Amino acid sequence: MSEQSSAAALSRALFYTDPMNTCCQENDCFDEYDAIAADIAERLENGVFINTALFEAIQDWFYDGQEGTVSERKVQPVIEWLNKEGSDGS
Repeated sequence: MSEQSSAAALSRALFYTDPMNTCCQENDCFDEYDAIAADIAERLENGVFINTALFEAIQDWFYDGQEGTVSERKVQPVIEWLNKEGSDGS
């Protein structure tokens, strides 16, 4: 797994983009998305593509697995953050 798809990098991306509007930044909840990031990382290790892993994890954690509840608008900023972080070498 590449650094940009590690659980730590995923958690940072989720924290800074806050796709579910949990106000984690405003409340300094740096670990808000840690469990979700670990779930996504596991899905990636099992060969799931990043978009699918994000959609599925958010559906499972926030919508009890109900399909069709997560929009591209929610996951695209996370992917962009990961791409930026990976290209910067951060």
